Amino acid sequence: MKKITLLFTTMFCMAAGLLANDVVVTNVSLINQTTVGPLNTHFNNVQFSIGWKNSWRTSTNESNYDGCWIFVKYRKQSTSVWLHATINATGQTAPSGSTLQPVADGKGAFIYRSANGTGDVTYTNAALRWNYGADGVLDNENVEIRVYAVETVYIPQSPFNLGNASTETYKFRDGAVNTWYAINSENAINCGTAAGNLYAVSNFINSGTIPAAYPKGFKAFWILKYEFSKQQYVDFLNTLDQTSANSRNSIGATGLVPAMIVSEPERAASNFSAVNILAWLDWAALRPMTEMEYEKAARGGNNSPSPLEFAWGNTTLAAVSSGQDVGTSSETWASGNANYVSGGPGVPIRCGALATTTSNRTQSGGSFYGVMELSGNVQEPTIYAGAEGRVYTGLHGDGLLNAASESNVTGWPSTTNEYSVIPRGGGYSDAFSEMQVSNRLYNPGTVYGIYPLLGGRGVRTGE
Repeated sequence: MKKITLLFTTMFCMAAGLLANDVVVTNVSLINQTTVGPLNTHFNNVQFSIGWKNSWRTSTNESNYDGCWIFVKYRKQSTSVWLHATINATGQTAPSGSTLQPVADGKGAFIYRSANGTGDVTYTNAALRWNYGADGVLDNENVEIRVYAVETVYIPQSPFNLGNASTETYKFRDGAVNTWYAINSENAINCGTAAGNLYAVSNFINSGTIPAAYPKGFKAFWILKYEFSKQQYVDFLNTLDQTSANSRNSIGATGLVPAMIVSEPERAASNFSAVNILAWLDWAALRPMTEMEYEKAARGGNNSPSPLEFAWGNTTLAAVSSGQDVGTSSETWASGNANYVSGGPGVPIRCGALATTTSNRTQSGGSFYGVMELSGNVQEPTIYAGAEGRVYTGLHGDGLLNAASESNVTGWPSTTNEYSVIPRGGGYSDAFSEMQVSNRLYNPGTVYGIYPLLGGRGVRTGE
């Protein structure tokens, strides 16, 4: 029987550079096809090598690790439509020193260190077991595949504290006492002015209940280490038809599908509507994070909030200055730990530009768990904890969009309900106060339509 044939492959990666915090995928191939039994039990291994910089795993203090979310798209030779590959629950090949964990819905896998350590990693000849038969690909069809990888950080399950006892604008707090609110489970939360309720002075509905299904950050989740880059967004555009790509193109990409390009591809992408961000997240089989998950990722578990703190855990702040190789893959900044309105470049900087092998949290702007740029650079899209956002249940994207190339996941914001997205964390032209972890200055209506400072970041619930 003729075997399924790989036409050619492309790799999804941020451009490499001396200090680029990049993930690089190489040597993609299809191997070990099996055709025994009915078609829906026919498999092929998608083999590849992957590496990225500044990796870690620790069992003390933060007790977490970084990794990559990997997913595969395929296109039959006879069509121009890119579809999401189904990864089998078993049969993966994890290189020495790594764990390769597929997710239950078959939409991809996480790869991460199998033991404690720090530094750059390279994993050779990893393989995901693609159930191509379940995807409707015949044994003798020719296909093109693309392997995509984005760096992520694992946020472990734990209690944490939401809001603060200080003066951040519209912060979360206890209903009766001006102090932070403890999140000890994923149970429903009552809102109001009584002791033990969740409350905010404004940009919140101080009544009713936040349902148990709304993700509160107690349960483990993975989060993108950086806001997604312009290149990562244009790679998404290049899997759409031309009309849809034009509709979703708010970042100034030029050219035609499948070869659209963008200037300064390593910079954090911005100038988004909620619709465009959600389309990327659905396509990547991720989901938007909630306001509460944002604060957990920034502050960490079981930590008492510091007054007016930024994502790096204190109020030490300096705007980035003295940039080198600005706009390139090797962009660095001689000083500063955040990109905001005071003296900054006035545009997003490279994803991870402030992190080095020797920088600490304050120097790099990293969060308790090692998530970068949660304060400054571009604003973080989160799901509002008020009434409009409470229908959100944390369902993941399935890799497939609707006919208009929009997300179509139940409970997600839509073109008629963009008001359930609220920006957090501040951006490159925001005041320093807007970068404070507990600051909730912007209301959900801010991001209706294209908003210049809004960037993109997503999460996936831990398994």
